[in-house]
This record gives sequence, C-alpha cells and structure tokens, in this order.
Amino acid sequence: MKVKNTHLRTPQKLFLLLIASSFVVSACDVVDGLPEIFPANEAVLEEEENDQTGVVETPAPTLVPTQVPIDLDVVKVWVEPQFDFENESPQAQIFKTHVDEYINQNPGIKIQFRLKEPEGANSILNSLAITAEAAPDALPTIVLLSRHDLEKAAMLGLIRPIEFYASAFENNDWYPFAQKIGLYKNEVYGLPMTADVMVLAASNLNAPGEYTPLTPAPREFGSIGFPAGNSETLVPYLWYQSADANLRDQNDEPILEQEKLLELFSVINENRRVGNFSSSFMQYASSAEANEAFSSGELASLINWSSALLPIPDETSLTFIPALSDAPYTYANGWIWCLVQKDTSDIERNIDFMQHLISQEFLSQWTPESDFLPVRQSSIPGMRYDQAFLDDLLMSANVLPSESTLEASKEIMLEEVNAILSGETSPEASAENILTQFEEGQTSD
Repeated sequence: MKVKNTHLRTPQKLFLLLIASSFVVSACDVVDGLPEIFPANEAVLEEEENDQTGVVETPAPTLVPTQVPIDLDVVKVWVEPQFDFENESPQAQIFKTHVDEYINQNPGIKIQFRLKEPEGANSILNSLAITAEAAPDALPTIVLLSRHDLEKAAMLGLIRPIEFYASAFENNDWYPFAQKIGLYKNEVYGLPMTADVMVLAASNLNAPGEYTPLTPAPREFGSIGFPAGNSETLVPYLWYQSADANLRDQNDEPILEQEKLLELFSVINENRRVGNFSSSFMQYASSAEANEAFSSGELASLINWSSALLPIPDETSLTFIPALSDAPYTYANGWIWCLVQKDTSDIERNIDFMQHLISQEFLSQWTPESDFLPVRQSSIPGMRYDQAFLDDLLMSANVLPSESTLEASKEIMLEEVNAILSGETSPEASAENILTQFEEGQTSD
C-alpha cells in the first residue's frame, strides 16, 4: 500500500430553551451514554441505579434545574461512538492503558465515559444544550467535539476557554492547523486529539507522485469525483480559498470575490470540457455514495475526507487534491477535548487530564492504530502510510470554514457549480449570478 465563566447570558438561555422545547417529545429518550468504558476497573464510577439501559431520562424542561449530587472526584467524559474504546481493538487497548495510567497516578479519581451520537436529536451537542438547561449538575466534565460542534458550543456558552490553564501548546510539535482548530474568536476552547483531512484517493496507476495544480487540467487523474449532490460538500470552497480568496472581510462579514469566483468557475468548466469533471457527480448525495462509485471503478479518483477512506486498499493511493494554487492546499476537521461550562469544577485537575489525553507518548501510539491522521508531528513515525506525504499534507491543511461563514453562500455556490458541470451556463454568468444572489441575501439580512 502506498499513500502518496460564567453563567449563560439571557439570549443564550432563550436559545437553549428553544432547543430544549423542540425536543420535549424525545427528551425522555436522550441518550446519556452507554455503560462505562472500563467496567473492570474499580476506579470507574458505577452506573446510577436508574440507568440500567444506558439511557438517562431527561424530563421536559420546566425552567427549574434538577439538582443532583456533585462528586468532584468523578470526571465524566462524553464522546461519539466512533471513539468507543470498549472493545478489543489495538487503539481501544492503548486508550484504556493510558487512562488507567492516569488513574493510578491520581489515587481517588474516577473516570466515566459515555457515548453520544454525532448527529440528530440525541447528538452530543443537543444533549449538552438540553442538559445545561434542564439538569446542569448532570453535565459532563469533558467532551470530545468536532470543529463545528466546538464553534456552536462556545457560542452558546456550553464550554469554557482554557488558555489560561493549558500549557500543551508550549511545545512546537503541533501542526499549524492543530494550533488553530481549538480556537473560537481568538480564545482557546479545546485541545485537539485527532485530525480528519480532505485528500484525493486514486488508483495507483492514476496517482502522481507530486502535487499537481488543477490548471492545467491534470488528465492523468481521469474523472476526479466529489459528492456534488451533497449540500454540505466543501470542495468548491476548498478550490476557491486555494486561490487565496477570502470568505470574510476585514469586518468579519461574509464575502465572495468576483475575480476569484470567475477563476474557480473557469477551472471547473475547463475540467468539464476535457472530461475530468462530469454532471454525473450530482448523483452522489453523500460521501458514502461517492466512495461506492470510486470503489466500483466508476470514478478514477475521488476527493473525500481521510476518515471516510482509511484504511485504504492496496491498489489505492492517497495524494494531494489538485487546487488553484502552486502548492498543496486542503481543509482539516478534527475532534477536540473541551471543558464543559460548570459552576463547580476542579478546573486545573480536569485540564491536566485533558492534556494527558493529547500527550506525545499517547498520540504517537494511538493515532497510527486509528483511522484518523495526526495533529502532532511526533505521531508521524508510527504511521503505516507514506510518512513524507502525510507530513506535507498536514502542513498544507487549514481549518475548515465555520458554518456561519458558509451559510450565506452554500446553497447558491453548489447551484452554480452544478450548472457549470452540466454545461448550462458560462463561468462569467455563474460568477455574476452568485454575486447577485449573495448580495441580495446580505441586504435582506
């Protein structure tokens, strides 16, 4: 295989109440996690008597917070199922050993892990919001959030800044994107554990050894697919920003630059003309559908998140995404440990545990066994793939745009990209059309 502090402000309370109200029907079914990850460890907190099924019954919000006993020796941790370490996999065993090590070094502490869904009514973010309003004492101590969830949680006051306490970034071992992925409005809200980066997957025959710009059209790739039917796709924005284009102005307001849009649409049109791009891409409404098309040979290459591609088969390589730049450019997502906003909390102890979960020693062992990419250069030597390529890829990674930045243009951007893929419009017409709609939307707001 080769791989080339604070209480919530009033507006925030109202917002959370709206969220909670929308889940009145399902509030009693909010998943509060599965049994502890390490039941054999005596240091782990026993399940509550009324939590026999792994579900916490959250009552419909009544504006009167439920009071539950607080045990400062218990660190409650919420993670998504993909980070479930209660199994026999190598990565799970490494994680268990690392947590046990912390418990042994800190007598009396108890660590309790629970699983939360990444999306939907019982998602980790919605569970945080509902619990914060209905039963704040039942909040977790620490959560592992994706980049977009971190932004929302910080905006709502569900997590707290930690820069004053955290010393982890004093080490220069972090990739540039990893130093920024835990930031919100220039404050540190979390410590990154792992990365997810957009890459190009190609057959070994189609993957070049070095970075190739999207212009001139790289015919050696064949059809370069991406899920153009997925409204959440970020590929057009990746290309746009790779041309050194801005999505925010000096006043931090969303913008689109006409000259850069015309460059983007012209490149897409040229690739369509030579057969690299196709209107058939619109049939792929999800990463999974695009992956299936690539696996079946329908696509010669595919732009996707690394977590959706790893581990890769022997006949496939990963390489840089062709972009509108002379050097590699890509987006990075990731999962970040965050400290939940609680009135009573042993902050320094909890930060210490968070830093234990991102230590060089731990991540250099855990990351190579996972389906994620490193946030620290010290993890590269253990990776099973082309280490020089991975290092260059991660050095070229940039934190993906916030949802608030994309909201104003996401729908019209995809419409115009698909219109060009279909040959229905010219680059000039698409650039003018998207700017007109974008400016009208900004004015109406």
